Amino acid sequence: MTSVVFPAFVPYRGTNHPPSAYEGAMVSSRFAVLDVETTSGDPTKGRVVEVAVLALDGTKERLRWDSLIQPRTNIPPFIQRLTGIDQSMLREAPSFAEVVRTLETLTQDRTIVAHNVRFDMTALEHEFARTGLVFDRPTLCTERLARRLAPHLTHYNLGALCRHFGIPFIAAHRALSDAEATAALLSRFIADHGEEQVLQGISVWPRAIRA
Repeated sequence: MTSVVFPAFVPYRGTNHPPSAYEGAMVSSRFAVLDVETTSGDPTKGRVVEVAVLALDGTKERLRWDSLIQPRTNIPPFIQRLTGIDQSMLREAPSFAEVVRTLETLTQDRTIVAHNVRFDMTALEHEFARTGLVFDRPTLCTERLARRLAPHLTHYNLGALCRHFGIPFIAAHRALSDAEATAALLSRFIADHGEEQVLQGISVWPRAIRA
């Protein structure tokens, strides 16, 4: 696993210090599996409070990074109950502007994978725009992938799919555990249906907004 340090990165006690650039094997499927938690169910209005990224080359994890994010706004009680994240946990967390270059680098030249990727991409797109940057990546949605590859199921939320496929899933609505479950689900689909079938689900994200 590559491990170098971002220049001028604001120190934060997260799971890993992120690398400045990832130079893994050049393979056809380079994924950045991610999840974000926000202050609202509307990703155009909510502010990101937690983010996690797992970089995969095919099904092999190359690196991971996650961080709480200071949203500079109050977290509604419903979101606190849903995620377990409260204001006290965010006192020393960086702002989104302090980690935006980290996210930009970790996802560069990779396909963004998320469960209900529209939510995560919309939230990140707006956060990037608030810093004056554009976030525009190809995407792959594991929810849509599951509906195509497992059309017989009745529920397609992440928890239900993990139960169906026997994937461990401990803490819903925390960024790292959700990203880990999504990565495991992606790997299962690749194993069961082949990389070609999975890659057919990659879409071009709509034109990015600007601040």
